[in-house]
Amino acid sequence: MSARSNGTRRDFVADVGRFASAAVLPTSLTLAAAETTVAGAAPGDWDLSWLDRLAKATDRAVFDWPSLGDPADPSVFMFAARYLDNCDVVYGPGKAQVRVVLNIRTQAVPVALNDALWEKYKLGAEYNAKDPNTKELATLNPFWHRAPSPGGGYIVPTLGDFIDRGAFFLVCDFALGHLSKRLADKAGTIQEDVHRELRAGFVPSAYAVPSGIYGLAKAQNAGCALIRL
Repeated sequence: MSARSNGTRRDFVADVGRFASAAVLPTSLTLAAAETTVAGAAPGDWDLSWLDRLAKATDRAVFDWPSLGDPADPSVFMFAARYLDNCDVVYGPGKAQVRVVLNIRTQAVPVALNDALWEKYKLGAEYNAKDPNTKELATLNPFWHRAPSPGGGYIVPTLGDFIDRGAFFLVCDFALGHLSKRLADKAGTIQEDVHRELRAGFVPSAYAVPSGIYGLAKAQNAGCALIRL
């Protein structure tokens, strides 16, 4: 099941056009793109243990997260938390095995990186991400640390809150490859080294997948409902 908030017929037609254009790209270009975004990964290098976590679930949903959004009020957090809360209402707290998967891809990949990488590579400046507490460019991962409450009794969740509730994160390695190239070019270092460093610096409960598209498809194959915001 997929939910889209602002889908239109015009958007659909545009998407079809983009997919059609991609389909006729020369094979050499598509292979080159793949080769520059995976840091030496080979068959068997990918950790698929997250599928076991889904197999035991009574309810499962994957939330697509393609853009960073506002750390002060991340809409993905709001909807994922609502889903978990609704399951508690239906079954009773702790009475069901509910799994939320956050599929982090494209411009959202720094969400999955730890504080040390945010500080070292100045990811707040790279993505123009503000710390909700200081109102300055974030030097630490603002999705890992709690933002101030906007009022009304609502407490903004953190990544750690979702981990505590059994959630986990899929991280697009394709997008990480592009990010590692930008960071390496700025620092005058080797892309492959930066890429490996990014993959080693995930927040807990994060798993690299070859691409965000693969993550979405694999999670749905494992029984997850797809939620697109």
